Amino acid sequence: MQIKDIPIDQNHREITLHGSYEFPMAVYLDQLDRNSLGFVNWHWHDEIQFSLVTKGEVEFWVNQRAYRLKEGQSLFINSGYLHMSRPVSQPDSTYICIDADVKLLSFFPGSAVEQNYIKPYLKLNSFSEVIMDGEAEWHKDIRAKIVEVYELYTQKAFGYELDICMLLAAMWRTLISNQKNRPEVNTNDYVDQQRVKTIMSYIHEHYMEKITLQELADIVHISKGECCRFFKRIAKCTVFDYIKNYRINKSIELLQTTELTISQVADSVGFGSTSYYIETFKKRVSCTPREYRMNKPPLSK
Repeated sequence: MQIKDIPIDQNHREITLHGSYEFPMAVYLDQLDRNSLGFVNWHWHDEIQFSLVTKGEVEFWVNQRAYRLKEGQSLFINSGYLHMSRPVSQPDSTYICIDADVKLLSFFPGSAVEQNYIKPYLKLNSFSEVIMDGEAEWHKDIRAKIVEVYELYTQKAFGYELDICMLLAAMWRTLISNQKNRPEVNTNDYVDQQRVKTIMSYIHEHYMEKITLQELADIVHISKGECCRFFKRIAKCTVFDYIKNYRINKSIELLQTTELTISQVADSVGFGSTSYYIETFKKRVSCTPREYRMNKPPLSK
């Protein structure tokens, strides 16, 4: 299964239901060229994430750092951190993605496991991401377990939920056992991450309207110049590129789910002119909105 476009709320938090209330985790095989923009845009979620590249090369951004992972290399992303991914050279670069609620690791609320081995690490800035790209035995062990979880989840044989929970707990224990001496992340970086989330939240609420740089700077109480600098430093794109990408994604939803004309779609998502919308859409999606509507299937749920 693959989610082609990640739904997010006004705080940039992903709102995809990963699994179910009874078993809150899911496994995806993400082929990046199947996403509307050809990459997975910035988002965050409460679940922890394990990723393993299975084809090509993928660049992951987490906590202002970029990691280029090749086939067979993997990454852990902790709960609550902004991240994105995009192909390096092969558009169809693919990776296994495991999103799991930490409740699966805790056994029960208030347990000693939760208090001693889960919650402290969720709040640890130096544990925002972990790369498993080497030949260390624990790297190999986690990479093998990611594949095993994927196979169990795909086959869904009797007892697979139990087997997955045990594997996730073992993966978590291995991770925290090997993170004793990592340096803390600068507090200023955390503040800037929160500012970026605030700006993204504002964009998601007001993308239909004209948005000025002054408005964005005002909501985080900094100058326009500083707003541009720190946003680009963290998100690796300009504020206005982010706005255009978000508007394009929202327009894709309308193209797939409504009968609005192209002009009406452009106006609904905040583009000032239809011609500029078509030009921007074609640059990012490699076809016109009309061609996309004719050739693409409805949004996956």
